[in-house]
Amino acid sequence: MHRRRFLRLSLGSAVLLSGLYGLSRVWPDDALPHGIAPGQLGCLSPTQATTLQAAALRILAGAEPDPARDGAASQLVFIDSYLQKLAAPLRDDVRALLALLEYGPVVRFGRRFTRLGAAQQDQLLRSWEGSGIDLLRQGLFALKSLCCLAHYQDERSFAAIGYSGPLVLRRAAG
Repeated sequence: MHRRRFLRLSLGSAVLLSGLYGLSRVWPDDALPHGIAPGQLGCLSPTQATTLQAAALRILAGAEPDPARDGAASQLVFIDSYLQKLAAPLRDDVRALLALLEYGPVVRFGRRFTRLGAAQQDQLLRSWEGSGIDLLRQGLFALKSLCCLAHYQDERSFAAIGYSGPLVLRRAAG
C-alpha cells in the first residue's frame, strides 16, 4: 500500500469513527434490550446491548436452541460478563465496533442497524464479511466469535451439537 493511500484511508477511518462516536452521543437509546433486567449488564450500555442483541439474533439464526426464544438475553449476559474481564482497551474496541455496526448503516440504508429489517441486517453483515476493509471483516469475525462462544457454552446447546458436557462435571455428578 502506498503511503498516500494509507494516509487517506487512516484519515477517512478516523473521521468516520469520530462521526459515529458523535452520533452515538447525540442519538442514544436508553431502553434495555428485551429480556434484560436493570442491573444485569455491567459493561455494555443499553444501546450497545441492543445492537449486540440484534447482531446475535442474525448471527445465531438457525442455532439450537433458538436464541430468539429469549431474545438472545442469555448470550448478552454472558458476553457482557466476558467483556468485564477483558482489559479496558479491548472493551473499548468492542464498544467502538458496536457503534460502527449500529450507526454505520445510516449512510447506506438511512437507518440504524437495530432499525433495519432482518434481510437488510443480513445484507449488511454479509457485506462486512466480504469487505475489502480489514476492520470490517475482523470486526464481524469478533462478533461471530463472541456470539458463538456465548451460545455454545450454554448447556442448553449441548444436545443440538451432540456434546455430552465437560468430563469434569460428569465425573463429579456421577
